[in-house]
Amino acid sequence: MLGAIVVAPEMGQLTAGQLQEVAGAAEPHIDRLVVCSDAPSGPWELRALEHATALAAIADALGLAGDEHALILAADLRNPSSELIRYLIHVRGSHEAIVPIAPDGRPQPLLALYHGRCARRAAGLVAAGERRPEALLELLSVRSVTSEEVAKFGDPGRLLARTGDHSFM
Repeated sequence: MLGAIVVAPEMGQLTAGQLQEVAGAAEPHIDRLVVCSDAPSGPWELRALEHATALAAIADALGLAGDEHALILAADLRNPSSELIRYLIHVRGSHEAIVPIAPDGRPQPLLALYHGRCARRAAGLVAAGERRPEALLELLSVRSVTSEEVAKFGDPGRLLARTGDHSFM
């Protein structure tokens, strides 16, 4: 399985240590790791993006995923959980996206699995000027992982939290 760490401008300045923490949560579950966007150097494959948005990064990663799911992770996740990632993989089935839901009911599309067959739809949204990953979810068959399910692995608000304006805290 491909793992992709998304680095978007709204995440602010990130350090190699932050990326390594997110990568560490993903590594037991993936065969290949890419970092989509400019990022500090490290032991990962960098993918520069024409459009520096989270949705563009998802589209790029899905283009690499082929006939498999890809694990998409925000670089600014505060508390990445390997156990939660394992659960997302366990419940994926044939769904196009597997997305945890925060306690306030919002999806966390940057801690999710997406199938590679969604690449064209994601790229089409990017070409149309869309920036929000949630717009892609509206087009897919989604397995929502409830906040109650996420709570099996800790506080959902903490596990799904991101820094900056996109935090669930």
